[in-house]
Amino acid sequence: MRRFVAKIRGPRSRKAFLRIEVDPGEQAQVDWGSFGQLRIGGTQRPLSCFVMVLSWSRALFLDFSLDQRMETFCAMHRRAFEFFGGVPRKALYDNLKSVVLHHIGSTVQFNPSFLRFAGHYLFEPTAAPPRYPQAKGRVEGAIRMIRHSFFYGRSFSDLADLRAQAAAWRDEVCNARLHATTRERPKDRLLVERTRLRALPDRPPDTDLVVPAIVSKEARVQLDTNTYSVPHGHVGQTVFVRADDACVRVLAEDGQELARHDRCWDRRRAIEEPAHIEAMLQKRPNGRSHKSRTHIANLAPQCRAYLQEIARRRISLDSETRKLHRLLDRYGQEDFVDGVGRALVARTFGAHYVRACMDQARFARGLHEPPEPIVTGNATADAINVVPHDLESYDALFPKQEAAPHEEVLSDSAPGDDESGHD
Repeated sequence: MRRFVAKIRGPRSRKAFLRIEVDPGEQAQVDWGSFGQLRIGGTQRPLSCFVMVLSWSRALFLDFSLDQRMETFCAMHRRAFEFFGGVPRKALYDNLKSVVLHHIGSTVQFNPSFLRFAGHYLFEPTAAPPRYPQAKGRVEGAIRMIRHSFFYGRSFSDLADLRAQAAAWRDEVCNARLHATTRERPKDRLLVERTRLRALPDRPPDTDLVVPAIVSKEARVQLDTNTYSVPHGHVGQTVFVRADDACVRVLAEDGQELARHDRCWDRRRAIEEPAHIEAMLQKRPNGRSHKSRTHIANLAPQCRAYLQEIARRRISLDSETRKLHRLLDRYGQEDFVDGVGRALVARTFGAHYVRACMDQARFARGLHEPPEPIVTGNATADAINVVPHDLESYDALFPKQEAAPHEEVLSDSAPGDDESGHD
């Protein structure tokens, strides 16, 4: 059918494109590429790839991220300029909202925030015509090559692993290949183009996300649906939350750092500093058991479901929580979550069964040595040192008895009869 329709339709006219060559250091082409989603905990995060290509040398920079916010966009530019060792005079974009607010005809209104960033590096942003990807064909071809040559069929454990693999592929494969158009390696041409790039500024721009927040009555601040703990003495105060892709810092109005946490890319999680919680528990000791339950429930969905099943049964929730918390401290989070999951599947509830599941899993992995004994929390009981002794010592409690002599066998004569037969 396709061949028949093509014969009737006749040859179709195709649009011709003029290849535009640029001088070294004149232009870079920039774009985002969408690469599906990445699961982090119970959340699906969109996975994006930032790509910048120097138009003359075809040298490529790429990095992956979990959002396309303005702060992330500027941070990616900063990493790319540092990788290339300089700044091109122009950068070509399509109609990204981070760069272009409105594009009507030849009139382009750029994002003021991005213009301030471009002014710091002294490069000129330019916008390609709408719905005309051929204007930035170098970066479009680079994204297509990343999909087929790097991403498809590749396995990785997390975002950090993906970034490390992407950097190795960039240096060992992409920029080291013989380019089909220039017939030279991009990394060799980059050595020439680097001398024509603008110098990097002495002080790099601030690309962190900064948002004001008020410390809640639970001594927490919120960022991206997650809450981060703050010392309880700052409840009700206005603070600034400063975050990059790896760290979250809480700063007072005078710039003093109040708290620092690893950034969580899951959603609706409570990230706590143990020192902050311990300080609050010293003022409210009765909340210690509740905090233990909250801590265990936040480890994994199966832990929360396990505690809910415990609450439905005739089991003391506080006592069970203390036992589970001691198991968590002794075995570690990974073994603990696995043991709770096994107990939940078996529909058998109790800290003793969770421990049996963990011991069984450790034995299957070849960890034959038993874990350290679990403390009870009672200082007097935990201080007792029970030394096992030889079981043969129990034999000393039962002295051996001599064998009794055999009793004489009575004759067949009746009692009272003598040998003479007289009564």
